[in-house]
Amino acid sequence: MIESSRVMYLKDIPSASGIQDVVGRELDRQASLIPPIPEILFKLDAELGNEWVNISRLANLVRTDPTLSASVLRVVNSVALRGSREIVDLEEAIQRMGKDHLRTVTAFYALHGGHFPTEGLFGEDIRTFWRHSLLVAAGAVLIARKQSTDRLLLQEIWTAGLFHDIGALLAPSVFPDSWEEFDRAIQVFPEDQGAELLGLERTILGCDHARISAGFASRYWKTSQTVSILAGSWSDPESLEPSWAAWAIRRADEAAQVLGVCWQPAVTRLQLMDVISEDLGAGAAADPEFCVASVRSLLPLVDALLTTG
Repeated sequence: MIESSRVMYLKDIPSASGIQDVVGRELDRQASLIPPIPEILFKLDAELGNEWVNISRLANLVRTDPTLSASVLRVVNSVALRGSREIVDLEEAIQRMGKDHLRTVTAFYALHGGHFPTEGLFGEDIRTFWRHSLLVAAGAVLIARKQSTDRLLLQEIWTAGLFHDIGALLAPSVFPDSWEEFDRAIQVFPEDQGAELLGLERTILGCDHARISAGFASRYWKTSQTVSILAGSWSDPESLEPSWAAWAIRRADEAAQVLGVCWQPAVTRLQLMDVISEDLGAGAAADPEFCVASVRSLLPLVDALLTTG
């Protein structure tokens, strides 16, 4: 169990639990679609969790996967992280990028290599989906850092941000009958009105893709309680106590949409972020200019990560 100070508590546990039970049963029926968590991620997480991190042991673990090794070197030599010379040694690369970036590269590499269905992207390409997800993950951490410097919590926010939209990839297979109706509704929705994607999902599918993301995170990738709750409730921050971590993910998602990095159907995309009241517990996420600037600053690193797959 995570320390209680790091857990995001849902205010409406019975309702949330009922939805998650339904989602869990549907996910289990489609278990063959769920990419398993790679063994190397377990091993690296265990090593990175040590108080004293041994760079040589980390490098030896990374070397067991040639594709991951190449990814680490490519990222550390990218415009976002490169120093005055090219780095070719893994130990030096890991020291330069730091353990947080190493965990980021490894987790993304593992997910990016999974064979997810893409029907839920409405014709958009999978690269755009991962670009959006990475921006949200990294952007949420920059925003949340104004409220907390707890490294474990920030890492959990990052993971929840990376997972926050995965349910959209699984929704057509998990709810095939309802999905056909949902797809038709999106196609005929008037473009001059705009639509709220998750609200339409709740109306037609019975739950939104964030809830599916939470089920994926907890049941198949065995994430912490905090990651699962944030991945499932980021779209409704006021349902959490405290709410600022979920607001960080939601506002990073909105900022990515405003910057045009978005996989959603055009009719559901946000064009302008609103200022929200600080009384909602959003903290720094209340300021749209700060949120957009934070997410925009991460584009070079995200695009470097996307060259690793």
